[in-house]
Amino acid sequence: MTPRASFLVLQVRPAGWRFPILLPVPLFVLEEALEAVALLARVLPWRRWAAARRLARSLPEGTLLAALDIPAAAIRSLRVQGRLTLAEVREGSTHVAVRLV
Repeated sequence: MTPRASFLVLQVRPAGWRFPILLPVPLFVLEEALEAVALLARVLPWRRWAAARRLARSLPEGTLLAALDIPAAAIRSLRVQGRLTLAEVREGSTHVAVRLV
């Protein structure tokens, strides 16, 4: 069984730099934030706020909610896959990598 991924790590090493810049993002924080936004999208139209009602009326029913649930489900699926490299780009001596660790 492969270990679950816990972090999305963005690694950037500009040309001429000796050490890379690492930006770790905890996946559970990202997943929880997306689920919170989806919950707010469900609750706000009931609060009778004009902007939320306008947005809810402009989109077909369920479109907004489905669009907000999909990214959280995608992150959940990526976490289960385990450690992998999503993207790695090298241009000259510049190196950028996006990994799940």
